[in-house]
Amino acid sequence: MDVLETLKQVDSNLLVFLLTSLIAFLTWVIKGSIEKPINDSKQTFEKTFNIRIEIMTEIKNRLSLILYFKEGENNLKFKEEIQSILLKDGKSAYLSKNILDNLLRLSIEEKNNEELIKTTINLIDSELYLIISKLEDEISFYRKFSNFNPLKKIIGIILLALQNIITILIVGFITYLLITTFISSTICVKILISLLSIGILLFANWYLSKK
Repeated sequence: MDVLETLKQVDSNLLVFLLTSLIAFLTWVIKGSIEKPINDSKQTFEKTFNIRIEIMTEIKNRLSLILYFKEGENNLKFKEEIQSILLKDGKSAYLSKNILDNLLRLSIEEKNNEELIKTTINLIDSELYLIISKLEDEISFYRKFSNFNPLKKIIGIILLALQNIITILIVGFITYLLITTFISSTICVKILISLLSIGILLFANWYLSKK
């Protein structure tokens, strides 16, 4: 009651200012906590993007040539070139463990393991597909929401803003329902809601990792 009485005595303009400042501060904190990891991840992706494509493409080409030149000097030459790529400038760090292990084995063994070569090429193709798909998503996003035509550009910005607002409203509404139901429900329902929330988080994490 003392708190309520104190609030009633505070000037309304000052109270509005304080509440607005608090909301703005919380918004800034939440925005920063979301944007920073995303920006950091984006910067890391952009730094390694070209290097990974270059390395995997070079290695894939040489593996394909090894399949063609199954023996002889050319076969040995391409294996040595793969070794050189792996040992140069720490490029092996840009490869996944499975691909790196396969390449080390293939580049050292004298006899070709065609099955392992094909498996490694498939692994490289899968990783290249993921990287290029990400690039295509970025290009598609840029084409859709960035345009030299001022009218189309404004429409794109409005659509993007509406998408974000609708998403926030839906998530907020679902969160509100879960919280209100959790507060007013029995212990069994609370347990079910907790499990459902954990399931949603796990699914979201899995979905984002697949993307």
